[in-house]
Amino acid sequence: MKNSACNYHKLSIMRFNNTSKFTLIELLVVIAIIAILASMLLPALSQARVAARKTACTNNLKQVGNALMMYSGDYEYFPPAKSAEMGNLNTRGWHWLTMPYLGMDGVYTGGDWAVAAKRRESGVLRCPEIAPPTTGLLDRVSYSMYGFGPLVVWFGFTPAVAERGEAGLTTTIYATKPGAKTTKAEPGCAPRTSTIPFVAERALDEGKDAADLAFQDGNQLGYSSTASSSVPVITGTSPQGYSYYEFAYRHKGRKNILWFDGHVEDVRIDQLHWTGVKP
Repeated sequence: MKNSACNYHKLSIMRFNNTSKFTLIELLVVIAIIAILASMLLPALSQARVAARKTACTNNLKQVGNALMMYSGDYEYFPPAKSAEMGNLNTRGWHWLTMPYLGMDGVYTGGDWAVAAKRRESGVLRCPEIAPPTTGLLDRVSYSMYGFGPLVVWFGFTPAVAERGEAGLTTTIYATKPGAKTTKAEPGCAPRTSTIPFVAERALDEGKDAADLAFQDGNQLGYSSTASSSVPVITGTSPQGYSYYEFAYRHKGRKNILWFDGHVEDVRIDQLHWTGVKP
């Protein structure tokens, strides 16, 4: 009886072991299911990261808007996109003038352009969707400011003071202030403060890996899919191999803009007027 009980116990263990093991086919099926689930989840995770970067960029521009308002509280006017005298390594541009109101050091007296570029493209002044400044990419900026030239000349935007250039020209950089508004309309376009871009994601210059810290019209934003002056800055790749379109509309075909009334909202291509405003 004792031997019989032992034999029965051994047989039970063998049966359990045999039934609890995965066969090779079953293992392959499990692996295939995991691979399918991973392929379904990875794109969703990627899209979530893209959305998170866009949200971070939106928050950047909101903070920039607050900083510009604080600057105007001290100086009455907003900082111009470019000062009459740009100073050492362009450190009198709007980025540097705004830095102290963003908790950043706005003074640089060194002579290294790479250091200055990295300082300019840091903190909330850098869009997380584009590559940081490195050799060959030192002349790109995440955000550019409207010079207001076309707005002053064509729409009577006032008050505005010529800061860099001759008054009355669309290429002149103007400093403006809170409460400024247009006093006339052009056919098909009557800009309001909520439709005037203040700080925007500019397009790269044609044939270059550079984007100026100021823009003066819609073409420099790559506003149109058909306009002859817009197409070259949204088509093809830059010398460093970056897509022109994806730089100008870096958030899945959308461009983030801080508007003159202080709100941040994105636009797609063909939603802006040739002067840069939103019709």
